[in-house]
Amino acid sequence: MAGEIRPGLLDHLLVRGPDVTALKAFYRDVLGGVVVEEALPHWARVRVANIDVGLHAGEPGGGAQPRFRVQSVAMFRAHLQSHGVAIPEGYHAIPGGVELDFADPAGNLLGVVQYGVTLADLA
Repeated sequence: MAGEIRPGLLDHLLVRGPDVTALKAFYRDVLGGVVVEEALPHWARVRVANIDVGLHAGEPGGGAQPRFRVQSVAMFRAHLQSHGVAIPEGYHAIPGGVELDFADPAGNLLGVVQYGVTLADLA
C-alpha cells in the first residue's frame, strides 16, 4: 500500500547488562563475534554470525530487544502515536543516529533507529 509506514531491515538486537566490557568479551570470545563499534563507554556493537548485537549498559534481563531501521524516526513516532502506542521516553542518541523505544501490547520493548540524523535535527 502506498504511503504505508513500516520498519525496514533489522538493525540490531539490544542486550543490556551492568558491564559492557564483560558482555563484549563474552560475545567476542565465547560466541566468536567481531566488535564492529565501540564509540561510547556504555555501548558496543558485536556482529555474531549475520546479526549485530548492541551491548548497552543498564539493568539486565527482559530479553533481547529488536531495533529496526526506518527512513524517518519522526514519522514513525507519529505513526505509533496514531495507533495509541505508548512511548516511554523520547528520542535518544546512538553513534551515527537516533533511536526511539516503544512497547508492544505485551510490554516487550522494541525500537527504531535512523542514521544520519541527530537529536538537534529532531528538536
